[in-house]
Order: sequence, then C-alpha cells, then structure tokens
Amino acid sequence: MKFKRLRAFILVLILVIGTSGMISNTSFSKASEESGYAGSIRTATTVLRESKSSSSKALAKIAKGKKVTVYYTSGKWRKISYKGIYGFVPKERVYISTKAPSLKGMTAKEKGETIASFAQRFKGNKYRYGKTDLNNGTDCSGFVGSVYKAFGYKLPRSSSEQRRVGRSVKKGKIQAGDIVCYSGHVAIYIGDGRIVHASTRKTGIKISNNYKYRKICSIRRIVK
Repeated sequence: MKFKRLRAFILVLILVIGTSGMISNTSFSKASEESGYAGSIRTATTVLRESKSSSSKALAKIAKGKKVTVYYTSGKWRKISYKGIYGFVPKERVYISTKAPSLKGMTAKEKGETIASFAQRFKGNKYRYGKTDLNNGTDCSGFVGSVYKAFGYKLPRSSSEQRRVGRSVKKGKIQAGDIVCYSGHVAIYIGDGRIVHASTRKTGIKISNNYKYRKICSIRRIVK
C-alpha cells in the first residue's frame, strides 16, 4: 500500500511540474509577443498576411492610419499585430512611431541600451543622402542625429562634427548607444560587436555584425 501511495504521489508531482512548465512557457511566449512598439498603416488598405509572401493566406484588411504593433523587420516584410491578429505586411506600408521611451531614472548604461533598441526599430527603412527622416529616408549622420533627437539630444548634422560630440570612449569600454565614427560615416553601437546604421542606398538602414568593419576614427558617448 505504501508503495502504491508513493507511486501515486510521484505521478501527481510530475503532472503538477509539467503543467507549471507549460504555463511558464506560455507566459514567456506572450511576453515576447507583447514586446513590440507603436506603428500605423501609411498607405491605402493593406492586407495582413500569414507569412512573408504576397500569396500567403490573408488574415485581415487594415485601413490607412490604423494603429498596429510592430515587432521586427525581415527582408521586405514587417511582423505586426492588429486587433490581436499577428501577421506580416510589406515594410514600406508601415510607419514606425518616432516617439521614444523615457530615459528618466536610468543609468548611463541603461540609457544607451534603450537608445540602441529604439534605433533598431527603423531597420529596413531607406537611405537618402542629405535627409534626416527615420521613416522616409535618411543618411548616416541624419539617422544618428534623429535617433538621439527623439530622446532630447541635439547633435551636429555631419558625421565629421559628430566625431567630436560627447566624450571619447576606448574600444574596450564601448557600450550600446555609443556612436562609432568612421571616415565619412557614423553608426550606433548596439552590443555584441554590432552596429545599426544608414549604410547605402542599396541596403538602407541595416544592422552590421562587425563594428570594426572599417577603420574607426573615434567612439563617442552622449549619455551620462
């Protein structure tokens, strides 16, 4: 009898632990899905697709101006949600909100990480020489300046001038949010050796995996 009771107890315990695990995973998944940012549909009625293909199943039609939640950009598509429905739309049809989160109460490191995260929202948007619009097109220094402007920082317009703002940082001390300055170019460091920058007309705003891909003139930290 004791053996049967013990066996029953173990079976119940396994069931409870397994159920707890499933609940935890579900909660984690939901939290991941809710970590998006604000956007809106910028063109005429847009079809929300099940996958990154114009021939995939249509999930909903979204009218111009409707608010959506944006999660990431992949190739020519953006993953969004609208009224609880998750799917994909062509990236050029989504306007990304330029309203930045507050940095109040954060450490310098946390501020830099927040700025770096915000900058990555605009991945996939156009490069346009001489422009500073995060949604409609910007060049490298316009991108850096506009990202920082969203947080209340005013930076010089050109990449050569941005090379002298803030304070100098050694490569071994680089943090997310720092500005990486090259000859005729500038980017924002996002961590793990990567940068986000308005690169070329062909690639637009993109993430590069090696911030040392060309000679670095200086690294600058704006936040305190």
